[in-house]
Amino acid sequence: MTKWIAARRMALLMAALCLVDAGGANRLWAASVSTARATEQGAALPVVGVEDWAVYGTAYSYQHDAAVPGGGVVIVSPGTKPVEPWSSGATMPLPHGIVAGEPVSAVFWARAARDTRVTIGFQGSAPGYARFASREVMLTPQWQPVTIEGIAPPDIATNPQSLSVPLGLAGVDVRLGPVAFQRGKADAAKAMRAFAAFRPAQVVEDVRIPSETGVMLAGTLHLPVMPARAPFPLVLLIQGHGPNGRGGFPEIIRYLTAHGIAALEYDKRGVGQSSGVYKEDIARLSADAAAAVAAMRRRPDIDGRRIALVGHSQGGVIAPAVAAADPGIAAVVTLAGSVGDGLPALRRALVNQMVAAGRPRDVATAAIDAVITLLQARIDGKDAATVANLRAAVVARFEAARFARPQAEGALAMIDTEEAQGANKLHSASDLRAIHCPVLAVFASKDPLVIAADEAAQARLALADNPRGNVVVLDGLSHWFQEGAVTGGEEEIARLGPNAGSPRLVNLVVGWLVQAFAEARPQGGVALH
Repeated sequence: MTKWIAARRMALLMAALCLVDAGGANRLWAASVSTARATEQGAALPVVGVEDWAVYGTAYSYQHDAAVPGGGVVIVSPGTKPVEPWSSGATMPLPHGIVAGEPVSAVFWARAARDTRVTIGFQGSAPGYARFASREVMLTPQWQPVTIEGIAPPDIATNPQSLSVPLGLAGVDVRLGPVAFQRGKADAAKAMRAFAAFRPAQVVEDVRIPSETGVMLAGTLHLPVMPARAPFPLVLLIQGHGPNGRGGFPEIIRYLTAHGIAALEYDKRGVGQSSGVYKEDIARLSADAAAAVAAMRRRPDIDGRRIALVGHSQGGVIAPAVAAADPGIAAVVTLAGSVGDGLPALRRALVNQMVAAGRPRDVATAAIDAVITLLQARIDGKDAATVANLRAAVVARFEAARFARPQAEGALAMIDTEEAQGANKLHSASDLRAIHCPVLAVFASKDPLVIAADEAAQARLALADNPRGNVVVLDGLSHWFQEGAVTGGEEEIARLGPNAGSPRLVNLVVGWLVQAFAEARPQGGVALH
């Protein structure tokens, strides 16, 4: 979510208004069908690269191996606490367009450090993860193509399906290569021809980024397959509120590398394979993003003069903060990033959210004013009796807004925190005003968390003196920038595809970045395409 503001209002409204958790944006599918495709007799046969495997529950890394088609491998480490087969493993979404009752198959490359028996399958999404196909296979130390096939279930249109490789009990490193999906029964010869023709669109590399003392960020660098064109411009992708790891921007990364632009994503501190203590502290998270920029500038294959920041939600506040302190940043894109300074911005945002959720403005204003008064008292160090009275006033105001007592008390527990008080130190509007490079601020009309009508207006004010500042509101999209949103709520996420996967958004952002990098290109540098 966008900075603390979005985080706390999310928590408040989850408890009281049954709205959504924007952190879920980054717990979505980590991938979709790769743009790298082989063709057979004129029909597209998707071959999906290893960057699209979504590994969960354990550590993983990437490696080059010429023995597997495309040369890319993801190494899935043994789970630290092997309890169930599904406690760790890897998944990959089935391609779009498959219809109920249609035969579907997948062939993927795999090997294990020693003979290991696993049960693979095709399965639905949460909460049931119902399987419509399964097969037990023996993985060996030699690379082998593994095949599975089944019949698409009746609910495939509303319940996205994935290829699943549970590895919780494997006990050894398992290496996974690319995947060839087929509509219809498995055709081994056709799959092998597709693999032979497969040329990955990107090279994936593990990186480790030193930040503050005790913090080492685990990242993935996606490099275009154009070695003669290096050094590449680079986009640093910054995720939203919550304990989020890599995997939140698959479609944007895919289009960036296809246009000759490198992309870096990383696990938040204390999350995934990054060390340190996880805490939603904007200053510390901004320091991590700045450290990632510095690390990329030290690489000979990255053009340090052409580094842009793309931040979603909370990341849309971190990106301007980093750019305001670093005039060398080439461009900034914010996706559903709240705009404002301090507690007044929090007040405005929370009132707008309550109004959007159906509360009368006067009732919403009274409730949120009580919240802000409490937070200010905490910041000013008021005595315990004063704080206790203000806490009671918050509960009373929310009850007056027709919240049940447990909901009102739950909202108070979520809002009366040290993290909430930190909103007083945020200054995304001031940061935007301080930036002189190109800025693109994107909002979504169905966003229930960052209300586009108000936030876009605030962004335009903040960027009024920047001739290269642009503000765009995309109609019909939610906070997660997916096509097909109806309510904009979290309940729609799983069936609408990857986070930030709207083709309108992807084309807008990548097209705009190509132009921004072109303007920043040094004389004689390589043009993007």
